[in-house]
Amino acid sequence: MERKFYYNATQRLCSSLQLEESLQSYFELIKQVLPIDGIFLNIYRPEFSDIQFLAHVNEQVATPLENQVPISKEMEQLLQQADRPVIRIVNDISLDSVTQFVAPKVIPDIKSLILMRMVSGNTHLGIVGFYAKNVGVFKTKHGDMIEPHMQTFSLITAFNLKDRNLLMLNQALTQQNRSLKRVIFTPNGVVGGNAGLKKVMSQVEAIAKLNTSVLLQGETGCGKEVIANAVHEQSSRSSRPFIKVNCGAIPDTLIDSELFGYEKGAFTGAEKRKAGHFEQANGGTIFLDEIGELPLSAQVRLLRVLQNSTITRVGGHDSVQLDIRVIAATHRNLQAMVHSGEFREDLWYRLAIFPIEIPSLRQRRSDIPLLVQHFLEVLSAKFNLSKLPRVSTEQLDALNSYQWPGNVRELINVLERAIIQSPQGPLNFDFISATHSEEAVESSSGETIVIDPSHASDKLVPLDTMISKYIEHAMRVTGGKLYGTGGAAELLDINPNTLRSKMKKLGIC
Repeated sequence: MERKFYYNATQRLCSSLQLEESLQSYFELIKQVLPIDGIFLNIYRPEFSDIQFLAHVNEQVATPLENQVPISKEMEQLLQQADRPVIRIVNDISLDSVTQFVAPKVIPDIKSLILMRMVSGNTHLGIVGFYAKNVGVFKTKHGDMIEPHMQTFSLITAFNLKDRNLLMLNQALTQQNRSLKRVIFTPNGVVGGNAGLKKVMSQVEAIAKLNTSVLLQGETGCGKEVIANAVHEQSSRSSRPFIKVNCGAIPDTLIDSELFGYEKGAFTGAEKRKAGHFEQANGGTIFLDEIGELPLSAQVRLLRVLQNSTITRVGGHDSVQLDIRVIAATHRNLQAMVHSGEFREDLWYRLAIFPIEIPSLRQRRSDIPLLVQHFLEVLSAKFNLSKLPRVSTEQLDALNSYQWPGNVRELINVLERAIIQSPQGPLNFDFISATHSEEAVESSSGETIVIDPSHASDKLVPLDTMISKYIEHAMRVTGGKLYGTGGAAELLDINPNTLRSKMKKLGIC
């Protein structure tokens, strides 16, 4: 019921390019469940030290506004407070100094309000005011009902500001506008959810409502964190914490204190109790990225947590009960690691109850145009470009034919480099053609044979030649980095010492 109500409210808010018409449609829906007489929308403009009203709707009117109300420095300081809540219920307007001063100058007879802040990060953008002409009519449940609509209000406000040529005065809203459009018009915010990732998203939908552990598998850079986010957002825990942990980035000596927290005095420097990642995620979801990088000693302790749903802080004795959903991810072959003794078999069975295999970018080439559009919007906001750079059909074909060993992460880097080189467009990706051409080798007959098996011919070359060329390609992709995160050994899923020996045998420097 709540999801349907949120959907209907979003549809109404997005029903027109005219802000007052969208607000009127939304008002007709929301007044059925809220005791309101009208809605107004304003933005805070720190560069002018004023508040500008944009629209007002009630039973009689639905009108755009241009009213600008100057405010004092004291009022500005109140608006800029980081801890000012997103939703505030003011059942007597005289109790709120800013609203008591500003609102009556534009809309008389306001007695009670629910004030919903539109925010971007720590920046206060403006207010949506739900008002009544009587004192003391609003309850906490009314605020809870409208809080999920905050982001959509930010979106339609951004469109309205653009039409009024005021968007340059609200750069913080521009980026939120773009990101919100992507969230609303893509399935669960996942680009390609109806195309190359359709099977993955059907698996997400099947498992999200359950509390079962999920294991995400796929190459580095293919979007495992995005899918983890989708699982959490579709779950009943979506309003609870979502804590992300990169297991490969935690030094062995700090794993216990980072994951499970510590008590005051547990070790030198532990001046107060600290909650670990698991405790921070209590009631919600914890995402354990690069789970294959955990040492065996830490795997034992993690297994105990998963089995008993309890932790004990470092230096403590009391157990902390957890209600938590675990999503793990890895680019490594955990089953092979189990056989080689690098990963505990019992932990593997505990994590891999519902494995989801995320395809590489070269396995879902139909998503490349969608991803290009998506990241061009993101990068244009990052570089404050007035319009999206153009990509010609020929250049898009070049992106489609490239093998993308670094997957989506590499695509982002390629687009960013192209924008830096030509911010006004058209974008050129010729710099990837050299790498692309080196993904082929010549047979003894002189015929070019592509390394990617999905594009290979029936002509074969000696295996050592193929291995040698592929290792050389991996070293080019990683900039010569052999060890560590993002190194050739990691991308090729091979022990670094084994890779070094193989390179020595094949004469690769």
